[in-house]
Amino acid sequence: MAVFIKRLTKTDIDKRLAIPTKSLEHFPGFNGRQGAYLKVKDRSRRLWRFRCSVRKTSYPKPVFSSGWLQFTHHYNLRIGDKITLRKQLKRDVSNGVQYKIEVQRKINLFGKDVWAHVL
Repeated sequence: MAVFIKRLTKTDIDKRLAIPTKSLEHFPGFNGRQGAYLKVKDRSRRLWRFRCSVRKTSYPKPVFSSGWLQFTHHYNLRIGDKITLRKQLKRDVSNGVQYKIEVQRKINLFGKDVWAHVL
């Protein structure tokens, strides 16, 4: 199940990943805190830990901060790349991993634009 799909912006690459607010319902309760760490596996089965946090104000815009920039640099992500974050099925959850992340990049193949997996 896709939690969100997003095309990356300059801010997403250089600072933090802004997450669609409607996706917040798919993340574990913060139990009165402003953030929590999520365990996420990429297509190569590498484990990443992203801190998901929300603003202190009344508008709870979620972002991935800690761990996110290491991910963008490791895979040399670019503006316009497409991120898909999926929630793991219960039978697939191991070692507390709750999510899978996929990155796609638009390439031109024989004169047609296609989305290719980066990971």
